[in-house]
Amino acid sequence: MVVEVIGSLTAIFVLAAVLLLAAGRYGLPVIPFYLVAGIVAGFVIAEEQLLDLAQWGIAFLVFLFGVEFDTADIRELGADSTVIAIVQLLVTGGAFYLVGLGLGLDGLNALYLAIAAALSSSLVSLGEANGRPDVTFERLRESIHFVEDLLAIVVVLCLSAFVYSAQPALEQLAVGIGLVLVGLFVRRYLFDRIASLADDIEIMMLVGVSFIIGFIALSELAGISIVVGAFAAGLAVSPEYPYNIKMLDAIEDLHDFFAPIFFLTLGALIAIPTLETALYTLVLVVAVLVVNPAIAVLVLLRRGYDPRTSTLAALGLDQVSEFSLIVAIGALGAGTIEGALFEAIVLAGVVTMIVSAYSSRYGEEIHRALAERGLFGPVQRVDERSRVTDDLSDHVIVVGYGTEGKEVARACEEAGREFVVIENDPVLVEGLVDDVENYVVGDVMGDRVWEAARADRAELIVSTVIQEERSARALELDTEADVITRATDEKSARELFERGALYVAVPDVLAAGRLAARIEAVLEADEDRREELRERSREKIESAQRPS
Repeated sequence: MVVEVIGSLTAIFVLAAVLLLAAGRYGLPVIPFYLVAGIVAGFVIAEEQLLDLAQWGIAFLVFLFGVEFDTADIRELGADSTVIAIVQLLVTGGAFYLVGLGLGLDGLNALYLAIAAALSSSLVSLGEANGRPDVTFERLRESIHFVEDLLAIVVVLCLSAFVYSAQPALEQLAVGIGLVLVGLFVRRYLFDRIASLADDIEIMMLVGVSFIIGFIALSELAGISIVVGAFAAGLAVSPEYPYNIKMLDAIEDLHDFFAPIFFLTLGALIAIPTLETALYTLVLVVAVLVVNPAIAVLVLLRRGYDPRTSTLAALGLDQVSEFSLIVAIGALGAGTIEGALFEAIVLAGVVTMIVSAYSSRYGEEIHRALAERGLFGPVQRVDERSRVTDDLSDHVIVVGYGTEGKEVARACEEAGREFVVIENDPVLVEGLVDDVENYVVGDVMGDRVWEAARADRAELIVSTVIQEERSARALELDTEADVITRATDEKSARELFERGALYVAVPDVLAAGRLAARIEAVLEADEDRREELRERSREKIESAQRPS
């Protein structure tokens, strides 16, 4: 058995390595290449091994999602995320349960179809993410995925207790809920103390692995899905700096190891579809690629988000959930799912994950195409949500009201200069309304926002947002105002200078310059002055961590 597993893993990683060379050479998303490699691997790996590997791959990636998730997003965006997740579950799930019955499925199999249609995957977003999310639509995606994962955990527990078991077992349901509660307890009261004893990356790696192995072992003993234990283990990891940062550094290699296992085994589970399988697959693809994103966009627009943020957030919800696959695998083992439906869920998962990898990458283009067709015209009420003095001129326009934006606004106030802030994050807008006199609520990629901010009469535009296409938008305006913008690296900064920027802030370069200045100040200071510098630096970090 061990030899067979090692052989399977060897085949998986050899195929992945070959195809990833092509993906890296042409700058393409890696997930489609994992899935294609899996289709090839399916010819040489037995289905039983594939099912086991898929479950372990999902379990570890769900754990990583729990570790990386920032609970601050739930505190800020939880209401919006919960509404979307529940509406999606009720509307999509309910509608496609009826569709399943109409296609001749029995009640239980129609339920499996509805679950696969209603839930979306957090693992594709995790695979495509480059670091922690810093913008509204990415935080919304993660928050929605988190709520959906919680709902999915309940679904998995209920199915394990009442469907997969020969006899209903309330104990399984209680143990599953108990594991999640234990994870939250450890996160709140114990993890910081444990992590404070671990002063290097290797120990943090062992802590993380111990957590997931321990929780998975408890799941196995209770007879529930190992994914429940993995999710609880991820919740147990504290989000507080610096322990979460240490853990993320420690387990990055785990993600690189288990992501290929999951996506390749998913691809390997594909079978040549029958007409019945193709029909179920088509139904699921329509539900996941069209219906779910449309519901998310409509709900977000109704809750005050701009069209761009709504569209980009919704495009992260267009793939079959890993929990749907866990449900299907569990049902297959229990003999309660039709073979054609199981194959359809797997095939729809592969199709939607490939499409999602590209829809997320080209989200801006998709949003612009939809906007050009007038789909968002009636909801862009910039003037109704903004407040700008009519005679405002020779002012400063501040794009973004995050940490940097607030610093720029404060500097303008101290200098006695009038300014207007542009922001589209509803959480930040709440503070913006009370803090500043002039503000515009809307997406900087739209012309009306700049008209409302009186860009044609401004003296200076300072963009603090991290997405370069949005930060560079000010350089495309017909205005005499100088533009200070932001870039992630020196290459992008040079391009922005060539396009006419007055100054480009590169965080790494600025940090290096400030560090050099600090070192010089410390070397020239006496003991009292050094202690003063230390306290000032500490206060600045603590103030930055406090919620606004």
